[in-house]
This record gives sequence, C-alpha cells and structure tokens, in this order.
Amino acid sequence: MLKTAKWIMLASFAAALVLWLGFGGRSEFVASDGPYSPVVYISGWLALLGLVAATWLTVGFFGGAIRRTVARNSIRYGMKRGR
Repeated sequence: MLKTAKWIMLASFAAALVLWLGFGGRSEFVASDGPYSPVVYISGWLALLGLVAATWLTVGFFGGAIRRTVARNSIRYGMKRGR
C-alpha cells in the first residue's frame, strides 16, 4: 500500500508541476482574478492528491515505527501490570 502511495504522490506532484509551470497555470493564476482555465484547477487538484498521498505515507511510516517499538519493548521488558 505504501509503495502505491509513493508513486501516486510522485506522479501527481510531477503532473501538477508540469501543468502549473509548463502550460501557463501559474501565469494565468497571477494575472487574473478568475474564472480560470482547467489547467489551474487540474493542477490544484493534482497537488492536493499529492498532499493526501504524502500524508498517507507519513502516517504509515510513523505507525509502523511505533508498532515496531511497542513490539520490541514488549519482548525486551515483558508485559507489566498495574502501571
């Protein structure tokens, strides 16, 4: 699952960057007050998808690290009651 999230994040950020810089999304966004062309909206949604995937990766990474720490400490120190 995390490998999929990594590729989704990389692809969506790359596509958003290409649309934003290469196809005039940034210049259109800066120059006018709206309504914008689909390039601006699509690059924004792709960047949001990249942020969601990056959040998914972060939660997965730290969740796995916490699970490994708890498992290692329970093996090392055992289960203690009353504390």
